[in-house]
Order: sequence, then structure tokens, then C-alpha cells
Amino acid sequence: MKLHASRYYLLYVLTLVLLVQLACSLGGNAMNTPEEGPDLAATEAALQETQAALEEQANQPELTPEPLPTDTSLPPPTEAPTEEPTEEPVVKPSSTPEDLIFTSGDVIYFTDFEGSGDWEDGWSHFSIPEMDYTVYKANGYMHVEVPDQYSAVYLIYDDIYFELDNADVYVEAKFQNMNSKNIKIISLVCRASDQGWYEFSLLSGGLWYIWKYFLSTDDYVLIEEGEIPNPNYDSPHTIGAECLDDQLDFYFDGESLHDGSITDTQFREGRTGISVYADDWANVIVEFDYFGIAVP
Repeated sequence: MKLHASRYYLLYVLTLVLLVQLACSLGGNAMNTPEEGPDLAATEAALQETQAALEEQANQPELTPEPLPTDTSLPPPTEAPTEEPTEEPVVKPSSTPEDLIFTSGDVIYFTDFEGSGDWEDGWSHFSIPEMDYTVYKANGYMHVEVPDQYSAVYLIYDDIYFELDNADVYVEAKFQNMNSKNIKIISLVCRASDQGWYEFSLLSGGLWYIWKYFLSTDDYVLIEEGEIPNPNYDSPHTIGAECLDDQLDFYFDGESLHDGSITDTQFREGRTGISVYADDWANVIVEFDYFGIAVP
């Protein structure tokens, strides 16, 4: 078995120490008498003990250090839980009101004049020409009285202004004539602004009209007309108007009127509303059961 270099070095040192001790022993005994001489037996015994110790050490098995762990990878860091992005809830009506006949799109606004504040909040009203008139809500109806002939009362829903290129709407109202002997006109308005508006009008005798009204000149321009045969005007009815891009369509009791469609590009944005007009009879009274605005 071969000794390591460190073991050879140790043997060398021990041998050197023994030789030094031997030399000192010989030098120290120089004053002895020749008859005594150096103690060679003791030196030889020491050398034999050293040799035996070295041989025993050489026969010991080599110690190998414990191997370091080969997998020194660290555990993956614990990632903080990422929160899912929350989206703003999209507010839509829970359902289309049952009374509203037109149901092709989402309802934007609807009132049946039952709750508190659904008339006073968001609405404005005026007359053409100016006069004293009566508008109030009672028993789930909007009550409109027009005292003067050849006069109109307008109720405009101010809270929603449909901007340019985003003014496509369907408007609908349910009404009932409260004094059957009067000749009157019920109208829906779309795209009302400081320029004017479109007006869809139904005469009590069954005639209908589509107008353009110019606010600056107070002029009504007729752009389409027709007739509904036997409308039974004293019963409750619905009137509807669709303003879709440059297309204008008139509806009665949920049905599109024959020839009640025309194109026009005069008005492109604005509000919606309802109107009551007294023709050649005064003291017109009409009640509205509901008013709704929907996406066409």
C-alpha cells in the first residue's frame, strides 16, 4: 500500500527528531566513562516503536469526505396569488317591460309613471305657442290637458341626449283619449335639439303624419302621411317611432304602418319625447300609460 505524501513527511520528521535525540544523547554522554558508552538499545527500541506506529497508520483505511449533495437547486419561490382582473359590471335592464311591444333591443329607458320621481326627474315640458296648460302624474298615468285649440304641449325626456352617429332609437308610448268628441293629435318626437326634431303624429280620425319641425322658424314641414282604417280611437293604443340612421318608420299598435317609412338626413342627434296637440277643438285631455326608449 502506498503512503500519501503527508505520511512520508511525517516519517521524515520523526526520523529527524530521533536522530537529533540520538545525537544529544551521544553528546550528553561524552563525559561518561568509555566503559559506559551510548545507550544504543534504548534508541533502537524507540525507532522500532516509531516504525510500528507508522506501519499501523499506513494500514488504516483512507477516510473519504462525505459527498456534498448533488441537488443544490433551491425550491421554487412561492408565487403570490394573482388577482383576476375585475370587470365593471355592465348594467342592463333585467328584462324588457311587458307592456313595451317593441322588443328587438335593450331598453334604454322606461317609465310606467307609477314610482315617485319617474316623471319630475329628467323631464321638461313646454307648449307651442306659449299658454297655460296642465301636466301631472296620477294613478299610474301621465295626464296632459291642452286648453287652447291649434296648440301643442311637449314633454321631452332630457336626461338622455343621443349624440351624433349614436342616435338610433325606437320610441314607444301607450295612450288613451279621455274626451272622445275632440279632434286631437298624439305625437312621438325623436332627435330633438336646438335645431328642431322629427315628429310622428296620429290624428284621432286615423290619419297619420311624419313632420320635420324647425325651431328657428317655427315651421312644420310634412314629409310623409297616410291613413289607418278604423282605428277605434277611443280605446287604448300604442304609437311607435323608429329613427335609424336616415330611416324613419312609424308604428301603430306594434305594427309598421303601410307606407309609414321614409328617409331623411336633416336631424342627426337629440332627445326623445311625446306631444299632444289640440286641433279645432279646445280642452283636449289625454293620459299616457307608459313611455319607453329602446335600441332598434
